[in-house]
Amino acid sequence: HVTMVADAVLKRLAPTEHPRGPVATMAIPSPRPAHRDLLVLEVDDPGNAGTLIRTAAAFGFDVAVAAGVDPWSPKVMRAGAGAHFRTRFADDYAGWGVIAAVVRGGADPARLPALLDPGRRWAIIIGSEAHGIAPERVASADLTVTIPMPGMTESLNAAAAGAFLAFEVARWR
Repeated sequence: HVTMVADAVLKRLAPTEHPRGPVATMAIPSPRPAHRDLLVLEVDDPGNAGTLIRTAAAFGFDVAVAAGVDPWSPKVMRAGAGAHFRTRFADDYAGWGVIAAVVRGGADPARLPALLDPGRRWAIIIGSEAHGIAPERVASADLTVTIPMPGMTESLNAAAAGAFLAFEVARWR
């Protein structure tokens, strides 16, 4: 159903300063069991969350949100560029293999083919930009990975790290 509205109404409905339309309403889908490898988000930045959802869709992953930002907020959806409708949002990954992305001390992602069991589904946890992954999730992970960075940078942003690791797991798979 399409309803034309005046510019003043559109400005009130849309979350951007200069809305271009269209604006839509929809029911947010309920999470379902994951059926592919999974990106688990613990990120606070809407741009990074949307980019990670887009990354999940690109590499054939489902998404679970463990903590952080609302994946259905307008800023996250804008950053996701439609990917919300090309991937599944999952509610449970109990029994899965868990890979925690950590800043230091984890395995090199190049070793994933030797470290991962191809008979299992894997969940990659990407932590918040400021605090990383919750310590209890790191402690319970099956594997920690650290992206080697020979340059002069302390860490990558969450979206870049998640994209890199999703690519590595998708290539291995």
